Amino acid sequence: MKKKSETKGSLLPSAMADVELQHIERAVAQLRTMKSQSSGTLNVEYWRERLAAVVSGYALVHAQKQRIEALRAALDAVHIHPRDGGSRKRSTNRLWAKAA
Repeated sequence: MKKKSETKGSLLPSAMADVELQHIERAVAQLRTMKSQSSGTLNVEYWRERLAAVVSGYALVHAQKQRIEALRAALDAVHIHPRDGGSRKRSTNRLWAKAA
């Protein structure tokens, strides 16, 4: 009999999602810090897309789904209160993406 994670087709195992989620969690923490600073910002929509990629690409367990919901809520909170009216600098996003 196949394990539950093996029946998900082409989805990656949930254990691999943890690395991606940890990276996104660090980025969201940085977003919270940077929203009050005068220079640099991370694009909230970019990180929403990264979360969506985790949801669609991995066989997630319940705890990971809860982390994703918490990250979405944190991104919503940052997006509701943008520090500079919503301007976006992609260069900071690229640096974070390369660190992944």
